[in-house]
Amino acid sequence: MFSAFRQSSKFVRLGNLFRHQPPYLPTVNTPAFFCTESVTTQGPNVAAIANGDKELEHKLKVLVLEVDVLRQEGKLVPEESFLKDNHWKELLKLPSYTSRRRYLEFLFKIEKKKENKMIKKQKKKEERGEKPEKKKEETFEEFVSQYDLAHNSIFLRFYETTINQFYNNRLIQAMQFGQKLVVDCGYDNSMTDRENKNCAKQLTFLFSENRSHDDPFDLHYCNINPNSILMQSLHKHIGTVHEPWFPLHLHESSYLDKFPKEQLVYLTPHCREEMLEYDHDAIYIIGAIVDKVNTEPLSLAKAKREKIRMAKLPLDRYLHWGSGSGKSLTINQVISILLDVKTTGDWKYALRHVPRRKVQDSAGKPEGQRKIWTPAKNELSKLSYRSKNATPNRMVKVRNIIND
Repeated sequence: MFSAFRQSSKFVRLGNLFRHQPPYLPTVNTPAFFCTESVTTQGPNVAAIANGDKELEHKLKVLVLEVDVLRQEGKLVPEESFLKDNHWKELLKLPSYTSRRRYLEFLFKIEKKKENKMIKKQKKKEERGEKPEKKKEETFEEFVSQYDLAHNSIFLRFYETTINQFYNNRLIQAMQFGQKLVVDCGYDNSMTDRENKNCAKQLTFLFSENRSHDDPFDLHYCNINPNSILMQSLHKHIGTVHEPWFPLHLHESSYLDKFPKEQLVYLTPHCREEMLEYDHDAIYIIGAIVDKVNTEPLSLAKAKREKIRMAKLPLDRYLHWGSGSGKSLTINQVISILLDVKTTGDWKYALRHVPRRKVQDSAGKPEGQRKIWTPAKNELSKLSYRSKNATPNRMVKVRNIIND
């Protein structure tokens, strides 16, 4: 009954960014708070997702109805054309109604972000106007007389491929002479799909931060599973990661099979020993884990099980954490700290990569949020009256209150 009502009326949520009129209705002045939906809709590929499973097929149909009801109620739900099969598979894995609704809100924000990006791109294209037509035949005098990027110029144009080759050359030199750094990618089963995708993005930033440094590490991604969501997401961010010429080591085996055990040092925030001095001969290991849901000390347990030396960054020794802010750092922030410590040996300089929102200043307030106290008008009048009739010691106290 609900589907028949929806096919007849075609109501959609309030506040839709793009409002459409069905092709069979005449053009009327629709109120700003009410809109209609186009007849052409695109749903999930039930046969490909269910793969013959009747129970999963029934669950998917119920899920489609749930998404339609949320859209009718005016919730933040993306359009059906935006939802792909991988989105429906992710929704099927989420156990609760609240988690599915949050995931739909997350997809809605991504959809609107892409739409706004396309609108800005179209607006810039209209502002630039049409490109001037190039002459097919151009004499040498005409070429020299025009001074721009495509004609006569004293500047050389650096293409993106040239910059990539320059950075990759640094990594090739690091493979021969640089210090090795291991990234343990064996935690994909302990993370959710969203955490795996977030971890893949951080691994991409890690690779970028490393190759742009003057003295990069020789990166080794160990314990990888080629069929995991982590590696599939990493391949989306770096399309050439599996090419034989790409300057990155990918190992399905453990780091214990590649490097001597006495040189390995596992960096885990859960151990007690701090890394006060940087060891240029050691091979440091960073755990590729995003622990937003599972906060268990997995890296500490793994290092103890494999009997590897452990250490943690001296964050508590040099930083004053803000109240309510977590002490966790992303993987790319950890490698930025290690790169600066390796080059300078100064922990205070290296810890500049810790987000400022997590750190307090000397006065005990988060940096950037400290406010200078200024007395009100009635307080100033009271202070001035008291200072006239007070002893010199009391006047000093009043001045200290104002200055503090």
